[in-house]
Amino acid sequence: MEKREKFIITEAMIRAAIDYIPFDDKRAIAEEQAPACLVAVDKGTDEIATEMQLPIPQLYKEQIGAKQYFLMYYFLTRYLGLDIGASTWNKQEFDYYASSHIFNQLERFKSSDIAIRSKVFDILYDFKQLKSMLEVEIYNLKEARNSALDRLQDSIALFSTPENIAKLNELMQKNLGELQTAQKELAAKRGEAQAKPTEA
Repeated sequence: MEKREKFIITEAMIRAAIDYIPFDDKRAIAEEQAPACLVAVDKGTDEIATEMQLPIPQLYKEQIGAKQYFLMYYFLTRYLGLDIGASTWNKQEFDYYASSHIFNQLERFKSSDIAIRSKVFDILYDFKQLKSMLEVEIYNLKEARNSALDRLQDSIALFSTPENIAKLNELMQKNLGELQTAQKELAAKRGEAQAKPTEA
C-alpha cells in the first residue's frame, strides 16, 4: 500500500474554514453519536437474555477512543470542509489525519497574521463547545442507562408483562421437565445396577 503524504493545513484552508457550527447542529451531532460511544460492560447478560429470550437491561461504559474518532470526522468535514463520506470514514482514515497532528498544525498558526490567528482561535473554541456537548451527552446517556433505580424499574417492567411471564413460565416448565427426565433416567440406571448380580 502506497504511503500517503502528510496532510497539511494551509492558510487558504483556514480562510475557507467554518468557524461556527449552529447550536442545533452541535446538539444533533452529540445526540446522534453519543450512543455509538457507549459499549456494554456485562457481556454475560447477553447470554442470559438469549437463553431466556428476554431483553435484560445492560450496564454501559464509554468506549475508549470513540469520542475522538467521531470528533475528528466532524472537525474535518464540518470545520475544514473536507469531502469525506461517512461510509469511507474508518480507523485507517482516522490514523492518517491524526498522525498529521492537525490540531498542532492549527496551534502553530496562532503566531500568523491577525486574520488567520483570530480564525484559528474561533475554530478551536467552537470545536471545544462541540466536544463539550458530546461529552455531556455521553455522560448523561451512560448515567441514565446505568441508573440502579432505572435498571430495577426496567427489569420489573420487563418481567411483569404477560408475555414475559409466559416466557419465564415456559422456561421453568422446560427446565423442570428436563430435570424430571434426568431423575427418571438416573433412577432407571440405579435399578438396573441393583438388578445385576455382584461378582463373588
